[in-house]
Amino acid sequence: MAKITGKAIIRVDGTELRTADKGAATLDLGGEKREPKTGAGKVWGFSEETMPPELTCKVYHTADTSLKKLGAITSATISFECDSGPRFVLREAFSLDTPKLDAKDGTVEMKFSAVSCDEA
Repeated sequence: MAKITGKAIIRVDGTELRTADKGAATLDLGGEKREPKTGAGKVWGFSEETMPPELTCKVYHTADTSLKKLGAITSATISFECDSGPRFVLREAFSLDTPKLDAKDGTVEMKFSAVSCDEA
């Protein structure tokens, strides 16, 4: 029976982020998004648009968590290691948004993009 991915370990330049539990991280590999082109009641083909990879996650906030450093991440290597085995590497990754601290649950919402995402 196959193991289903339920959690992931996320590392930025080798340092593991203190990510929140299940469902707190998503990875979009990016690539080509296709849009059908139609006319006269027919599909004539498609056009493509390159979409960047994106990673969203929630990181626990502690006394040694620097929101400024998280928001300043550029040119990083981010690994996304699934508990079911697959591993993905985002190259030249950078934070997209300013970190958002939720004082209610003690997490920081982060969003990253990268030049590429490869299955390792």
